[in-house]
Amino acid sequence: MSDELDEKCPVTGRDDMIDDCYIEIQFGYGSDKDMWTYKFGPVHDMVGKSVLDLVQSFMDTAKPPIARSVDEFGEDTLAATREAADAVWNSFSPKEREQRLKDWGVLKDDDDDA
Repeated sequence: MSDELDEKCPVTGRDDMIDDCYIEIQFGYGSDKDMWTYKFGPVHDMVGKSVLDLVQSFMDTAKPPIARSVDEFGEDTLAATREAADAVWNSFSPKEREQRLKDWGVLKDDDDDA
């Protein structure tokens, strides 16, 4: 993990990046970049934000105008993960939840001491 923190951004050369931004561009059949995929990452956060800004600028200057936002194409994956975890947790019975908490060391098993 410490090697990852020492990495430099392959796009900007900055060494103050956090391993949290990846960019993938896929070209489909018929493009002059026919079936090529470009993967950048990890890259500095500013690179990802700059790419989003560029895409937004294309949307803002489209003819005819397109009243859209790049945010419409985004997905809050952290929220989706949390929702899935909550659904699994909520599917457990109270007894199963208690046992899980004991297994994880969150609750002590008082019955073993008696």
